[in-house]
Amino acid sequence: MKVKVGDRDWRRAFTLIELMLTMALIALLSSLFIWNINALLKQGELEALQNELWGVVEKAKQAAVFSRQPHKVRFDEKLKSFMVSSGEEEIAYQVDTSGFGEEVEIEVFFKMILPKDGYRLVRGELVTYREIESVTFFPDGTCTPFSVDLKIGEYKSGYQIDPWTGSQLTAPEEDS
Repeated sequence: MKVKVGDRDWRRAFTLIELMLTMALIALLSSLFIWNINALLKQGELEALQNELWGVVEKAKQAAVFSRQPHKVRFDEKLKSFMVSSGEEEIAYQVDTSGFGEEVEIEVFFKMILPKDGYRLVRGELVTYREIESVTFFPDGTCTPFSVDLKIGEYKSGYQIDPWTGSQLTAPEEDS
């Protein structure tokens, strides 16, 4: 579009600075979008691992009750599977990593909740947990008091388990 001002012809167009600002804004928005998609995918991976854990916990609890033998649950990092053993046999429940990114590092830490007289102060921090190799489910439907920390890459999640029911404890509600 031409505009006539005085005896000169001026063309209207975007200036270079406007074009550069627009490109920078598009780049910023696209990088935020890509970052959020990556975070959502990682949360999906963590949720899949959590679902696998709850499935294995339920299977171990039922197997202990029906067979009337204690069953132990542990995580094998090399095989990326939860191992359920009854003393006679050991069954591996493979974590489905097909939807995970390549070279995903999966870590599962079982921690025993210490009794109040077993707390220790280490380097100025109160230690209320002790890392354990496996968790035992008993024939009466109970289990060792434990918490579990799930870690996929840099994303972590932790849960405390009720020893009487084997289900996840919820955080206490705060009074408003």
